[in-house]
Amino acid sequence: MPGKSIDDKTLWNVTTTNGLPDYDPSTGEKNPYLQSDPFGNRWENHPAAVENQINEEPTVKYGLTATEIVKKEYPHIYAGYMAVMEEQLELFSQKHLDYGMHNITAGTSLATEDERDFALTGLWYRISDKINRWKNLIISSRVPQNETIIDTFQDICNYAIIAQLVQQGKWKK
Repeated sequence: MPGKSIDDKTLWNVTTTNGLPDYDPSTGEKNPYLQSDPFGNRWENHPAAVENQINEEPTVKYGLTATEIVKKEYPHIYAGYMAVMEEQLELFSQKHLDYGMHNITAGTSLATEDERDFALTGLWYRISDKINRWKNLIISSRVPQNETIIDTFQDICNYAIIAQLVQQGKWKK
């Protein structure tokens, strides 16, 4: 069965038993679906049994990405995560339209490593402020007066995503 390497995305072949992959080549873990099943062959209904198992996501295990496995095995978590991410994107978009590019770049173009480091330092301070607010609310057992704790979680998440965009050189139009 063809597959894709996690680190270099090269194709590899996995030995099979009765058409099922024997192991996960990235970890060497034995395929748990090969174990005898007293209730019949669950593999036939498993999504990894579908012919085309190669896709563009970086982690492939038994022909499925981690996202596909979570979507199938933890549907409530998956649906909740996707809903939160949609809310995060909308909140980020609203605030980005209000603030613009330069609250992160501080007037630079982020063209040099020093400029990116400066922007990342500013983001660190923003995240640190939010984490300290969260910690203070826990320690003091106070009820937030200006923002909900969810607002704090959202800000931490969005600052972390912005930091990744800056680090990857994607904080631009």
